[in-house]
Amino acid sequence: MSTLVYDTGATKRPVNLTLNTDLVARAREEGLNLSALAEDAIAAEMARRHRAKWDALVAQDCKAHEEYLKEHGSLGDILRANAEADGE
Repeated sequence: MSTLVYDTGATKRPVNLTLNTDLVARAREEGLNLSALAEDAIAAEMARRHRAKWDALVAQDCKAHEEYLKEHGSLGDILRANAEADGE
């Protein structure tokens, strides 16, 4: 599963963000690129959410598989039961 959740080659456009003035001042003193940091943080959060959705789907499928096995048994169980019935 890829963690890339957006087109990194898409054009950029200006947006308005509201940030704490002290944080912005300190970040600029450090020479930080706020646009790049914001983009990285948003991408990381989107990847985290994408992964959480994927994990939930896998957990749901595993639960359904476990319920199926409880009700019907596994292929191995069926083969063993048939082999015992045939006297093997």
